[in-house]
Amino acid sequence: MGQVPRNMPRIKTRSSRTVQLYSERHINNERDLLDFIEALDEDEGVRIEGNIKNHENGGFVFVGTYRGSYCVNICDKVWAPKLRQYVPGERDEWYYFDKGKEAFRFVLKEAKRPLRAWLY
Repeated sequence: MGQVPRNMPRIKTRSSRTVQLYSERHINNERDLLDFIEALDEDEGVRIEGNIKNHENGGFVFVGTYRGSYCVNICDKVWAPKLRQYVPGERDEWYYFDKGKEAFRFVLKEAKRPLRAWLY
């Protein structure tokens, strides 16, 4: 085994980072939240910080659509130290609605104030 020549480039090690595979758009107010919920495609969703007593850190509320109906998922909000951010946890609850406005009214009751929501 020979030695590595001094003029060879050094390999830098990278620290672990989160790679975001999707973009998020902040939702600024309730009117925009309603508009985005009613216009969701099946490959889109809304994430909202919750204010739910029986879920860790107030929980997360997710809204999506499938085959024309609206699905709301409520789960714990758990701190991930390696990622240095909150991530969805356990204790899932699922609710289904036929209309976007029904899902919106339900979500508003569970949302943290001031509203913190994102379209993804």
